[in-house]
Amino acid sequence: MSDPNKKTARKAELLKISSSFGRLSPRAMLAATIAGGALLMFVAIGVGEHLATLALRENERLIGNDLAASVDKVLESASASSRANVKALTGSPCSEVERTLAELETHLRYVRAVALVQNGRVYCSSALGLIDVPLSAYVQSPHHARGIALLAQTPFQPGAPVLAVFSSTTSNSGVLYIIEGDYLSDVLVHGVRYGAERAAFSISGNGVLDEKGRFYIAIDASAPYSTRVTSHAWPFAILVASSPSLMTRKRWGFAVASGAIGLLVAGLIAAMYLLAFAPRRLLLAAVRQGLKRNEFHVVYQPIVAVSDRSVVGVEALLRWHHAKWGPISPAVFMEEVESSDMLEEVTRFALQTALAEMSALTPALPLRIAVNIAPRDLERKGFVEEVVAAVRSLPPDTTLVLEITERFLLSQSTRTSAAFSALRAEGVRFAIDDFGTEQNNLDLLGRFPFDYIKIDRQFVSHVDTGGADLIAGIVALARPFGLEVIAEGVETQSQHDVLAAVGVPYAQGYLYQRPATAQRLATSISSSAASTQH
Repeated sequence: MSDPNKKTARKAELLKISSSFGRLSPRAMLAATIAGGALLMFVAIGVGEHLATLALRENERLIGNDLAASVDKVLESASASSRANVKALTGSPCSEVERTLAELETHLRYVRAVALVQNGRVYCSSALGLIDVPLSAYVQSPHHARGIALLAQTPFQPGAPVLAVFSSTTSNSGVLYIIEGDYLSDVLVHGVRYGAERAAFSISGNGVLDEKGRFYIAIDASAPYSTRVTSHAWPFAILVASSPSLMTRKRWGFAVASGAIGLLVAGLIAAMYLLAFAPRRLLLAAVRQGLKRNEFHVVYQPIVAVSDRSVVGVEALLRWHHAKWGPISPAVFMEEVESSDMLEEVTRFALQTALAEMSALTPALPLRIAVNIAPRDLERKGFVEEVVAAVRSLPPDTTLVLEITERFLLSQSTRTSAAFSALRAEGVRFAIDDFGTEQNNLDLLGRFPFDYIKIDRQFVSHVDTGGADLIAGIVALARPFGLEVIAEGVETQSQHDVLAAVGVPYAQGYLYQRPATAQRLATSISSSAASTQH
């Protein structure tokens, strides 16, 4: 024998699962999951691109710093190693120091010539001997302690870029070092070897020298540089641009890494979606199998006139007795069914079963038969035709009432309005179920031609403990709309008495009778009628 405690626990688990996802739209959640995954991949690609750009800039910065440090060493070597010896010669006649300058120049790396400056004139050169050239032909700011200038050429060697370094001793006097541009280009070539496509040496206001020894007055617009590194020791900057091959490798590398992470997270989101809705799919599959195995049936609860408790109608209630789990409350599965493709099958089963069973009673009872439907049923193709065919087969004096649960508010679509009109023309009546538990009650009453309002049991349970005014208010609200009120969940005589006092015409609940099969209900009604007559 199966353990009833396990069955109870299993049903409780199903109820918990259903309540967690009852208000979610599966299609909306699927669309949101797909959109979220696509957005995540887009973001991952964007992040990968951003990280690749940052990595490229960092690599360029490292190359620029390394090149700047190398140029710093060249400049320091030219101006510092011989400073004491050369500066002592400043002001001496060229004929006396020419040989000494030539000897010193041979010991200085990268330096093509060393020249002495007196009163703003270059008067003695290690390469040319006695000369007379204004210092301004080389350096525009001789007063600067570390003045340097990048020149396209010199007066004595046209077309050969050089770097002029002036080290002052007094105003407009000092030592001028001429450094070959080719030496700077050799330094810049090292940057290309480390992944830069282009590297250049730049002095603001002077020009630019690239790794191929080409001099530009301004940066070549056709060869933009993405990173600029400024020397902390001298007034120059190194410009760097990464090579296409390096950019491609970096971007592909980060794109693959970010894409893999994006796919992993998207996969986790998809897995979470599947796990979240797996219980729902299992539940709907069980409902589908239950219909095939005849596990569903319909029971009926009488609706009575409060004045004399005579039966005026019944509400058809769908029930599920699972072969393994036993009885399962509609609260566990109906909200899931109403938001799925199973709605059509379940509604058709409840409607056809209820009308067939009540019509088969002998003699047929002149009753209102209430069947619960969802707003989506009214929008479903073929629903009106099914209901009309069923209604036309009903015995005389039998009316079908379609109850629409208020928690799923109706949309004022053309199809819904047409369904209301077509069904009312066939004698079908409409009721709002669980009235007062959701919002937009007045809006619903104004937009759709309802016939009944069913007051939810949570309000009825408080009528004899101070909640009568609310029920009276609902009754007063219903009158201008021509609606009749039905109170649900009546369980005590005191509740019945209060409902009668506030003018509620109809009620249903355990006080009058529990839900029963059609045959038991007919027997009970017949017995009640017979006892009343006697």
